[in-house]
Formats: sequence, structure tokens, C-alpha cells
Amino acid sequence: MAEKNTRCSENIISKTVNTSLLLDAYGSLLAERQRECLSLFYEEDLSLAEIGQMFAISRQAVHDAIRHGETQLQFYEDSLHLVAKNNERQKIIDELRKITKGTPRAQQLLDRLI
Repeated sequence: MAEKNTRCSENIISKTVNTSLLLDAYGSLLAERQRECLSLFYEEDLSLAEIGQMFAISRQAVHDAIRHGETQLQFYEDSLHLVAKNNERQKIIDELRKITKGTPRAQQLLDRLI
């Protein structure tokens, strides 16, 4: 049972991190209300009811805005791959840092890439 709860918690954290990354990359492409609802829910950890009170809308309306926003964010990532490319670039930079450790000029050039 504890293993199941741990897996569930890890999935929630993973989804939160992933959605936050997508929101950073594509948030400006969303409708303002969707972006605000997603930000308040994932980044500020507010409940649906709290967000609904802020905007004077129902909890269900907040839920719908979040779900539609998540769908749009995933569509943008599936089409443009900005987050995936950034993650891959970061892995390459980290690997190059390990390989060139102790080489100041290489480190300077890597810093300029970031």
C-alpha cells in the first residue's frame, strides 16, 4: 500500500513539474483565464474552489479551464517540442561540462551557450 501511495505521489509531482515547464514555454499562447487558472493551480497550489472564488466562477469552470489548458499545452509541445529540446540540450551541456572539467576555456564557452 505504501508503495502505491509513493508511486501516486511521484506521478503527481511529475505531472506538476511537467505542466509548469509547459506553462513556462507556452503559457503566453493560452487564453488569459486558462493561463491564470493553471498558474494558480500548479504554481501557487491553490484549490479549484479558491481559484473559483478569485474569479467569481464555479469550481467546475476552473476545472474545465485547467483541463483545456493542459490539453492545449500538450498539443503545443507535441507540435513544437521546445521543452523536450531544452531538456536534451541541458543533458548535452551537463555531459560536456563533465568531459571538459578543468578546461577553463571550454567552461566559458559552455556558459555562453546557456
